[in-house]
Amino acid sequence: AGFAAPETAFAVAAAKARCSEAATAVARIAHQVHGAIGFTREHALRLVTTRLWAWRDEDGDEAFWNDRLGAAALDAGADGLWPLVTGRP
Repeated sequence: AGFAAPETAFAVAAAKARCSEAATAVARIAHQVHGAIGFTREHALRLVTTRLWAWRDEDGDEAFWNDRLGAAALDAGADGLWPLVTGRP
């Protein structure tokens, strides 16, 4: 459909919202598995998770992208929501 298509914007917003949410869960679980050692200078986990946290917030956090998804769903209306979500008419 191209980069400027509404379907593309919706797919990108959904992907960014879900990946940002997943980054939070992954970092939390990784630190739980490794315990406090994950924050020490000797352990590389802190480098990975701080980058995950920074990436998560770049270009808008989950709330920003979820707001865009909600606005797109409302704009699509009752008849346009299913085609927007599935990419099929």
